[in-house]
Amino acid sequence: MSIGAHGQRESLGAHWEMWGFALGGMSNMEALRTATINPARAHGLDRDLGSLEPGKLADLVVLDKNPLDDIHNTTSIRYTMIDGMLLDSDLNAVAGGTHKTRPFWFQQSAGGNYSEGTTIGVPHED
Repeated sequence: MSIGAHGQRESLGAHWEMWGFALGGMSNMEALRTATINPARAHGLDRDLGSLEPGKLADLVVLDKNPLDDIHNTTSIRYTMIDGMLLDSDLNAVAGGTHKTRPFWFQQSAGGNYSEGTTIGVPHED
């Protein structure tokens, strides 16, 4: 079994699918595998993706809470690692790069001054 979400609904689709598998009787570990190693195997990419092992690509998330204790803890994301760059929860680089998240179009439109400081967790970039 594998999840089918692609990031829809602010990437909540993947979490909802894992939670649904657990609700349907899978263990939390089995539910986590539906979003990690299972899709990698299905696509023939498990030599490079899907688990943390030496020599594999290591895009990953660091969680504050253990999803093996409660599958809903998959949303307790502290950091995301992509291509060797460690990003905080606002997706700004904290190591391995200089990426700064730019505000979404709706954060810059009518209804507020978004040019000062941080809004909705996304810092302004000039």
